[in-house]
Amino acid sequence: MAKEDSGRLLSKVAKFVRNPLKDWSELDADESSTLENGYSREMLKEMIERRQRNDFVRRREFDMLRKLRQREAAGERDPAATPSSFNVSSTSGKTEGRALTLKKIDEIEEQMSQQWWKGRGPRGTQDGEGAAADGAHMAEQHARAYADTVPGVPQGGVQGLQVQLPAHDGSIEEAAIRYAHGDDAGAEAILLQALAPDSPTGEHDDTWRALLDLYRATGDAEKFVAASTRYAQRMKQPAPDWISFRALANTIRASIATQPQAGPVAAGDADWASPPRLAREGLLGLTRALGAAGPSWRLDWSMLDAIEPDAAGPLRALFTHWADSTVQLRFRGGDRLLLALAEATPANDRGVDAVWWQLHMAALRVMHRADEFELLALNYCITYEVSPPPWEDPKGDYVSLDGVPAARPAASAFSIGQPAARPAAADSGSSVLVGELVGESLSTWQRLDTELADSASPTVSCAALVRIDFSAAGTLLNWVTDHHGRGQKVRFVDAHRLVAAFFGVIGIADHASVAIRKD
Repeated sequence: MAKEDSGRLLSKVAKFVRNPLKDWSELDADESSTLENGYSREMLKEMIERRQRNDFVRRREFDMLRKLRQREAAGERDPAATPSSFNVSSTSGKTEGRALTLKKIDEIEEQMSQQWWKGRGPRGTQDGEGAAADGAHMAEQHARAYADTVPGVPQGGVQGLQVQLPAHDGSIEEAAIRYAHGDDAGAEAILLQALAPDSPTGEHDDTWRALLDLYRATGDAEKFVAASTRYAQRMKQPAPDWISFRALANTIRASIATQPQAGPVAAGDADWASPPRLAREGLLGLTRALGAAGPSWRLDWSMLDAIEPDAAGPLRALFTHWADSTVQLRFRGGDRLLLALAEATPANDRGVDAVWWQLHMAALRVMHRADEFELLALNYCITYEVSPPPWEDPKGDYVSLDGVPAARPAASAFSIGQPAARPAAADSGSSVLVGELVGESLSTWQRLDTELADSASPTVSCAALVRIDFSAAGTLLNWVTDHHGRGQKVRFVDAHRLVAAFFGVIGIADHASVAIRKD
């Protein structure tokens, strides 16, 4: 017993040594209670420190929100601020978010005025539930208030925003004007610039097809193949088939000339017939006969065997003039003319006067035989060791009256499966425009008047119309306007895109309907 008392005494002395500030009577208190009270005091100390940290963070955030509110209020009262359409559109999208943000600032201020551990929410909710709801709501409104915005687009609609590219920038019309002026290279440059990879119209289908129509109109098959390959890659669809508009025009010209004929044209129907040996005096009769002829000159060469040397120079000048003029030539026996000229221009014989070669090339140019011209020009270059003359497209029309198209070698330009050239419409109310129309082209409009006289809604096919210049387009505009004033609605069909765009620029499309070719 004495031993236990001494043990308790020593234990009490040890406790007093560990806690010298405690009263002697408190040393007998229960150890577990002491530990519990000590633990409670440590937890309370941590909670107080946590409260101080939280209050510091909240005060800092509140100060930032208050400064933001003050800046917004100052901006609204700034009399120097000039409203603009951009400000109005961008501010309208943030109005709702800002109003909710200001409301949340007031709620935070009210919450901070309460004891933080009581956790009364703005709507009287309990601590955990109210804090979680307020935190989620605050995060949502904060994201809405400070999200990136697009001027004029409401909040929440940015993800679904679709920016539409412009249809085209007028490049087709500008290229059509250049093409009508004969500037093929300028028209090509404009269209290529519009279809550049970084251009906003780089995937515009009509611009691509206008470029392809340009190559088909100029007969550039190599560039057409390259452009059609790029078109298929960019547009993810097959390109149109190759077709030479010039070859198509030559074929339709022949069809127009031969359709009314039941057989070969009689010699008596020609405006002038060549004698077997054509001399200078025979050319005088030719010029007198053509002076009294109509708009189409019908010449018969079927009896020609040879051309006298004194007629070579004047005939060359006459053919060159015809090629550079808007005349309509109809030849019968044109192969006899070319045969006589071939006999007069033997290859590798420099003793022959060069005027015969020049006459031969002028005749091929008048007859629209570009391939034979190039071959003859090469032989001319080899024979005389001079630069060959370049091919220039003739401005006039030519049709062979022998039932054979004038441009036989060009027939190979048509691709496999290419639709056959449509003959001239024989039914009432339909007509065609063929080739290149330059100048006033009065004979063309007279033909249209004859073919479309009794039609209430005349239709003009432009499938074989290669080009029309400003002068011819002005005359056509007057013709269309006159028919429109009489109650006739003219329809132009199957025009390629450069011609159709030019009709719109000139104003023809304001008085007539213009339909673009589908292929």
